[in-house]
Amino acid sequence: MKTWLKELERELKKRFYLTEVDDIISYYEEMIQERLDNGESIDEILSDYDPKEIAKSMTADVVMKRANDTYKSIAKSSKQLMVFLLSSPLLIPLGFAYVIIMIVAVSLLFSLVVTIFASIVGMVGLFINMYQSGLGQNEIIGFVGIGLMTFSFLILVSIWLYQAVQQLAKKLLYIFSKLAKNKGERK
Repeated sequence: MKTWLKELERELKKRFYLTEVDDIISYYEEMIQERLDNGESIDEILSDYDPKEIAKSMTADVVMKRANDTYKSIAKSSKQLMVFLLSSPLLIPLGFAYVIIMIVAVSLLFSLVVTIFASIVGMVGLFINMYQSGLGQNEIIGFVGIGLMTFSFLILVSIWLYQAVQQLAKKLLYIFSKLAKNKGERK
């Protein structure tokens, strides 16, 4: 039993965080002990469970229950969910839908970064042009103030959009994990 649990732990560590691995291991230890208490042999019990299949089948549940509060955990969960969805023939359409939605979300963030960079370059060019055009000091200061206000507004919008995309990613992880779990149970 100990070697089987070590093998399960090794498979789970490839996919999940240590606290999640510990929870799953303790669940299976408890289940095996309960079946032993009911009179089943250890070989009979362990033959019912494949550690690789357990790790794969637990992905949707674990990703759905995970907090996903940080960028790192969202990225890891997204990767795990994509691999899970695209590795099961029945879930491939869900996987493609998830990948497309994530590409759109990342494209939104990328376009916002490009817009902010372009506005910085444009403001610098405008300031250089204003300085060379012979405008008075008051006009230049006024335009600099307007430029800084516009830049500040863009930064606020970018922060809001980043948070919105992060929330969208969390919701998508939950929804697609739940869909994958439901489709996996109907097999």
